[in-house]
Amino acid sequence: MFKSWSSTGAVVALGLAAPLSAELNVPIAARVVSFLQPPPSGTIAAAILFEPGNAASEAEASAIERSIGSGLAAGRSAIRARRLAIGAMGSLSGYNIAFVTAGLRAEQGGIAAAAAKSSVLTISSDPACVQASRCVVGITSTPKTQITVNRAAARAANIRFGSAFLMLVKEI
Repeated sequence: MFKSWSSTGAVVALGLAAPLSAELNVPIAARVVSFLQPPPSGTIAAAILFEPGNAASEAEASAIERSIGSGLAAGRSAIRARRLAIGAMGSLSGYNIAFVTAGLRAEQGGIAAAAAKSSVLTISSDPACVQASRCVVGITSTPKTQITVNRAAARAANIRFGSAFLMLVKEI
């Protein structure tokens, strides 16, 4: 499924093609999850946070659902996801990961607070979410695939990654 690491860098090392649009590259997100410390095992519950009626948010939620299907391998575990409307989010307890779709900038503060309270890893294709310390991981694909980790957001949600992984990504 994934190619082995190479000396050419993290993007090639992950062996995954970039998506055609600004949608989240879910296979890379799954690879990121596999570097959590302690390593996850078993089923990983993921929320796909979206706003009903927001075309960009709904489109990205659909793309994430298609990519994950009935389960996506992440190291020794499998990610299983379900959509969660932002208005029904409440807390994120019961989830390990939250995919933050496009078009949720106004809600990112509430998402960050819920994620910190429940120790949920937030992943987004929106670099502004990571730069504002509201998402832990950002994955962008243009002009090249880049993984960004926000230290403050990770600390707030009690999320830790292996040091080898952190050497391959951009930390802010």
